[in-house]
Amino acid sequence: MSSSNLRPLLDDESQRELEDLHKRINALELRKHALHSEAFQLHTALRTLQSRAAHIKNKAVPVSRLPSDVLAIIFEESRRLLAPWSSVTNRPLSPEVQLSHVSARWREVALSTPALWTTIRFPILHKEAAVVAYLQRCNQAPLSIHIGPRVADSNSLHFIAAQFVPRLNQIRELTLDTDEFSELCTLLPLFVEGLASILRRLKICCGDPRGTTGVPPRRDIFKAGAPLLSDIRLSAFPVGLPQSSATTLHFEPPPGPGNPLSRNMFLDIITSLSATLSTLHLKGYISGFHLEPGSAPVELPALKELLVHGNSLSHGFNVFRNISTPAITSLSLVNVKRQGLSSIHKFIVRTPEQFQHLHTLRYINCDIDDDLDVYLPSATSALTELAVSVQHHAHLLRLLLNSDKQATLHGVPPLWPNLHILSLHVPKSLDREDTDSDEDDDPPPMMGLLLEVVQQRRAVGRPLDLLRIDGPYARSFYDEFSAVLLKAHEDLHSEFCSVSPLYSADVQDAEVDWAFAAQYISHQYRMFVFKKHQQFAPHGASAAQSRGIPAFIYPSTPMQAP
Repeated sequence: MSSSNLRPLLDDESQRELEDLHKRINALELRKHALHSEAFQLHTALRTLQSRAAHIKNKAVPVSRLPSDVLAIIFEESRRLLAPWSSVTNRPLSPEVQLSHVSARWREVALSTPALWTTIRFPILHKEAAVVAYLQRCNQAPLSIHIGPRVADSNSLHFIAAQFVPRLNQIRELTLDTDEFSELCTLLPLFVEGLASILRRLKICCGDPRGTTGVPPRRDIFKAGAPLLSDIRLSAFPVGLPQSSATTLHFEPPPGPGNPLSRNMFLDIITSLSATLSTLHLKGYISGFHLEPGSAPVELPALKELLVHGNSLSHGFNVFRNISTPAITSLSLVNVKRQGLSSIHKFIVRTPEQFQHLHTLRYINCDIDDDLDVYLPSATSALTELAVSVQHHAHLLRLLLNSDKQATLHGVPPLWPNLHILSLHVPKSLDREDTDSDEDDDPPPMMGLLLEVVQQRRAVGRPLDLLRIDGPYARSFYDEFSAVLLKAHEDLHSEFCSVSPLYSADVQDAEVDWAFAAQYISHQYRMFVFKKHQQFAPHGASAAQSRGIPAFIYPSTPMQAP
């Protein structure tokens, strides 16, 4: 009830008191408003003074005296660091954005350095507004573009066509990353007719574990050409590549077997690059059945490095019946089963002229027969580095040891006379039977075998120069074997790395392998989506696993919208 309605019910004295109270309330309300306004002004003035004081103090810090060009170089180096996503609900800010938020001078330097704004990952880390801002800030600097996953909707395709396709001549590195084959089929047509005049690195991957039904059609890309293209990474599906002088080609594995790449499509891709290809990694699935009788292998005269994964042989594909590698210097065999490995060994023994330049031979988690052909070392006499997996390939070490003993006994040169680097891959901790020995003074069996190899190499006059140990359990193996060497008074230079160079680049250095950074960030994004679905799924309901999450775990980089 309002005070005017109360007046007939109140006496004169009560009415006067009520009016006086209203006046005092209004006065206090006005004073309260004035104090709020004054407090806001004081807070603003205080923040301004504090900011100015901090600015003056920052001038005395050594980093503030760095020239702007030196600071810009430091900023560019910081972008190479990779870090996992720690938040389930928020994507991380990219290093360049974080640097631009430190101080006024740092923001000025960051915004005036176009190279900081050249890496765009849409839509993983950069939404439409961020992409537009990055494209404005980079000026005409060469771009590294990562598109996908989840870009099959019409809005995303329209944005890609409007923002990225017109800038093909500015793109130096391009990654097309999809979760489903149908998504890739909607994305590739945007890049069919364009000319990629400065494109050097191309990665096209599809994380669809189901594969496709039937034989997928060939998809051409960059028909107008990509003359500088040198490094290509593909999932095992048919892609028509532009004419180029590429030196590196990787066939990457999908999450599941899917449909293997046909042998004819594989040969088409290889043939177009045969004159210049120097590095070839076969990790994806390739069909080897229905071989054409009498077909000659494709000669790769410039090929130096070949990696063969067991995936590529699982459908009957025979590597050396399809390619010829007369200049090969490095051969890596990973997860190859006994039958496939035996076939490769037989080919090496039958055609030693094809491997006269082979300097590095790596076996990672392969199934090697106990009766390994003794003629293999003779066919690879130029070998300088041998890499084996601990617990998998003791046969190779025994073959090396026995051949050295025979050479010492008969006074003849040993097999692998030029071998001076031995690499050990340690994927798991040694079993108890490998680490325990009956006598306190005796090293564990595996360590004892390795020690004998080291000692016999020295006895035959061909001592090892380096023992390299890598893998998840490299440190513990390194420490234990160093103690064995010390007790035996053997002096051998050794080094270890906690990751295998065959699979992982240094997580702190994305430039070791550019494609690793893209794979790392894609995996972080997929895990982020999966965890977010789990967190916000209805109570009692199981969140569906996000498509395309690999069974293995890789690391990734923080980057997002400004």
